[in-house]
Amino acid sequence: MRVYKLILPALVLLAAPAHAAPIRCGDDGEGGACVWGRVEGYDGASVQIRGLTVHVAGIVVPPRRDLCQNKTTKSTFDCGKPARKRMGELLTKGVACDILDVAGDKIHGRCVVAEGDLGQALVGAGVARADKNGPYEPDQTAALTAKRGLWAADMLIPKDWEAIRKKGE
Repeated sequence: MRVYKLILPALVLLAAPAHAAPIRCGDDGEGGACVWGRVEGYDGASVQIRGLTVHVAGIVVPPRRDLCQNKTTKSTFDCGKPARKRMGELLTKGVACDILDVAGDKIHGRCVVAEGDLGQALVGAGVARADKNGPYEPDQTAALTAKRGLWAADMLIPKDWEAIRKKGE
């Protein structure tokens, strides 16, 4: 099956996954454009689709240089790794990103996966935190209360995350 969609003035051919209906852009999107399809690459806070890197609006993921530690197992790990792992799980059926803003060389968008809002899923799992200007504060509060992901009681986390955890208690 071939699907054609006009995306940021060029006509792009998107191959639909054979195993499921692709995630597509809705007609009532928030931004002026939308890009959708299979993901070519990702990290904990952005996805690459059709050569464009879209940063998920409203979330913050610890950089690779930040180290976390599980107090119980005494293991140290890159704090962004859980976000990258969860992102990979959520992106298996494709993604649709409504472009909200283009600032310099960064494209920011609200993205949807088969399970729903991508940013909300990451913040709700406790692997990303809500940006102070973003819509995910209630999801962060729920993750903090449930001690999910990096908010777990046995985690040593970066100082900025720890300040949020203490404020939430």
